[in-house]
Amino acid sequence: MVENSRARRVSTDGLFDDLVERVFVGFAKGIESVPTSLSNAGEFGENVYDYAKANDWKNANVKVAALKDALKQVRTEVKNQNGAVDRLDKNVAALDRAVTAKDRQAAMREANQVTFEVADMTAAYKLSVPVEVTRLDYYGRELEVWTQAQDANKLQATAREMRRTWDSLRPTIETHSTTEAKKFDTLVVRVESAKTPADYAHAATLVLDEVDNLEKLFH
Repeated sequence: MVENSRARRVSTDGLFDDLVERVFVGFAKGIESVPTSLSNAGEFGENVYDYAKANDWKNANVKVAALKDALKQVRTEVKNQNGAVDRLDKNVAALDRAVTAKDRQAAMREANQVTFEVADMTAAYKLSVPVEVTRLDYYGRELEVWTQAQDANKLQATAREMRRTWDSLRPTIETHSTTEAKKFDTLVVRVESAKTPADYAHAATLVLDEVDNLEKLFH
């Protein structure tokens, strides 16, 4: 599921607030279900990504509006994650600007970042599908984003993060299906060995298709 550096609060009060936030999030983990508004935000972010990729700006705008409405509810329903909600708010604002400008590259990038922020936030709740699966979906889309930009450094960084995430998830997948685990093993190696944008683009399509199969293991 990221190269963005995030500013940390350095005041004593800020550090205390951050500690309290982490304690409460940790306490709630595995107990509460993911708020509907948060699930919707992730879905709408992915919808905007797909529409931007297809240059369907009319529907992209519709989903951005839905995402902004969901974000209002997120602020009400998601407790003890104020910093994460603020980051999500900034991501949504950047996405709104990119869609308004019909900037395909920026819109895809920002929409995908929304899905990542949401995935991080859902990790504090009881999940039917491991958050790592959602992050692999994010990394598959990241490969598409940076393939389009032909950014070799970002592609390599994404490949590394995909490997790290898959290594964490693999034991869980193996308990459900050794066949699917082996398939994804092969795909991660393929991403790591990619040399050209075309290599990465083809691997991204295969990864995204296989992530759908991983999700089905938990339904």
